[in-house]
Amino acid sequence: MFGIDIRKLNPISNMAQRERLVIDFSSNSLKFAYAKISPYRKEIISLKSIDITALAQDDISKIISTTFAELKTKDAEIINTISSPLVITKNIEIPSVDPREIKEIISLQAGRHTPYSREEIIVDYIDIGTYKHSYTKILLVIVARNVVKRQFAILDKAGLRLKHMSFAPEALGPSAAKILKIETIDSPVSILHIDEGFTDFTVVFRNKLVFIRSIPIGLLHLTTEKERYEIRFIEEIKRSLEAYQSENIEKTPNMLVLTGSIEGLKDLEMTLNNTLHLPTMGVSYFKNLIISEQVLRAISFTKHLSFLSVIATLLSWEEMKIDLVPEEIKLRLSLEERGKDLIKTGIFILAIFVLGFCILISKIYFKGIYLKNLNIKYQNLNQQAQVLEKDFSRISLIKNYLSNRGFSLEILSELYNLIPLDLELNDIRFDEQGKFAVRGSAGSMSTVFSFVENMEKSKYFKDVKTKYTTKRKEGTKDVTDFEIVSILRKE
Repeated sequence: MFGIDIRKLNPISNMAQRERLVIDFSSNSLKFAYAKISPYRKEIISLKSIDITALAQDDISKIISTTFAELKTKDAEIINTISSPLVITKNIEIPSVDPREIKEIISLQAGRHTPYSREEIIVDYIDIGTYKHSYTKILLVIVARNVVKRQFAILDKAGLRLKHMSFAPEALGPSAAKILKIETIDSPVSILHIDEGFTDFTVVFRNKLVFIRSIPIGLLHLTTEKERYEIRFIEEIKRSLEAYQSENIEKTPNMLVLTGSIEGLKDLEMTLNNTLHLPTMGVSYFKNLIISEQVLRAISFTKHLSFLSVIATLLSWEEMKIDLVPEEIKLRLSLEERGKDLIKTGIFILAIFVLGFCILISKIYFKGIYLKNLNIKYQNLNQQAQVLEKDFSRISLIKNYLSNRGFSLEILSELYNLIPLDLELNDIRFDEQGKFAVRGSAGSMSTVFSFVENMEKSKYFKDVKTKYTTKRKEGTKDVTDFEIVSILRKE
């Protein structure tokens, strides 16, 4: 067992930082890769490997739980990756370019490429590209459902909520340029990833995995029994190249890259170069990572292991497409996420309501204090204003009285000037609202109308109207009784 802690070089940059943990226990070694991811930096904090040969599931769960606790992280995104020996891959052609149709066809035909029934497997694929305008080349990835459920059970017992399960070799596609510094845009490159107990023969084109074949020969075989396994190893590589060419996937690779656990295989590069007649180059994946000398010295004690798969997954997860999580677990996780979102939404709405209520109460409180201070400040002014208001009311009454005094005499004087000689007034009335009425009698109807016209021309009367006129006999004379109403106009 060994552990590596890589100190963070820039402790100031914590903005938009996420934590990610990749676990691989699909072989004899349990591997961890832990990193902190930000928009400007992807930094590996810890790498760890533990031998789990012949350990029970409960023991593996305890080791994972203990290691996770040592990392002191709570919000890390956890990704489990599956190595190629547990997976069946197949390059096939689908007569469609519609992603929905491709999924349906794969779901129906996947069982034909495995000894398992459709219910016993989990299927996903990598879209390699379209050709002949109507066909799609894909790399089919199939894994037994019981393998995935076993790994989920181990992680669940360790207290980890797994959300993603990736296919480890897929990470070699985007990592060819990032980690190995190999250009695959113009021509395919064959990458030979050697691990402790197996080797992945992969072909990467345009930063995408297009072919893979797992070889059950690893570093331990090539170092402990070199003469026995080296010939078989070269033969397996030849078969892999032939299988790739027979599938007619893409152009033939222009070079072979050795990576992974290659520190003790210095002669292998030359042997492959001479045997396969293909340019062969060994690349150490750690040389292109920002790692201190102390960490490199610690890693040198585990030359038989390769961390490339977990590191590549760690740094290239956003570009990987395959997810081997069973549909029922995806549904459960989706429901859990929706539940969490609903709870968060409820808490957010409640927080907004409480905040708004607090703001309203605080405004009322501070306004009340402000009003109280104003009342105290202007209390004397209020008393003085009340005294002034009383004085103003008294003055207004006196002014009104003085303005109305003598007005009735002016009205009577105006009537005296307006009354014709043969007209007699018997009753004169007016009130505070300005309503005015006169009753009397005249010698003729024309005299009454003449009096009404004179009143209309006066500045003291408006809306002059004749309410009624009646004729009667008074002795031998004809007399007209009348009533005239108007509104007094006060100027």
